Amino acid sequence: MKLLIFLLSLSPFVVLAQKKSKFSFEVNYGLNGNFFVRSYQEQAPPFPVTEISNKNFIGTVGGIELKYKVTKRASWGFGYAKSSNQKAINYTSNVNGVVLSIKDFDIKHVNHFYQLFYEREIIKKIPALKSQIGLFYLRPQQQEVSISRNGFLFEQRNFKNSYLEEGGIFLGLHYSKKIDTKFELGVKSRVYYLISTNSIEAVTFTPTLTYLF
Repeated sequence: MKLLIFLLSLSPFVVLAQKKSKFSFEVNYGLNGNFFVRSYQEQAPPFPVTEISNKNFIGTVGGIELKYKVTKRASWGFGYAKSSNQKAINYTSNVNGVVLSIKDFDIKHVNHFYQLFYEREIIKKIPALKSQIGLFYLRPQQQEVSISRNGFLFEQRNFKNSYLEEGGIFLGLHYSKKIDTKFELGVKSRVYYLISTNSIEAVTFTPTLTYLF
């Protein structure tokens, strides 16, 4: 009888241990392609003005996400990501008798994404493949160079000094598989569309590592 009572007292803990994880934490890092950084209409030499603002289309992106499973096939999530695109400047000119030389100097464009999204299995028989749709708030920081007879301007614009901010939606696909009882390894791709400017901002491709708890 005492053994039976002991086993019954353990049953709630057994049930809790058998429950599937509701929360998950993901880290990701990979490549981004940014359309905006190639969209500057630069003024090229000869003077009066030379502008150097465009960056390389391919850059890096990394982020973290927290997800909560609301049904067997669907989750809500919140995340943050930071992308960076840059270009090395090599430039030499004579401005009002003064030689200006810029050698292997990087200018960058950095995006800070704050994201809220919904994720769901696409096909019941393939639970590893999920679709994503979400909203994001974007704060960019962009570096630009302008050279003229009147002077040189090396500028870094952001929300603090120029109130740069945008908003939009994104669509994504995420494929992940368990590698043990607590971890999943996967790959994710997203397309970010800015509603505020009616343009595609970026596409991303990132490997992911998820911890279930």
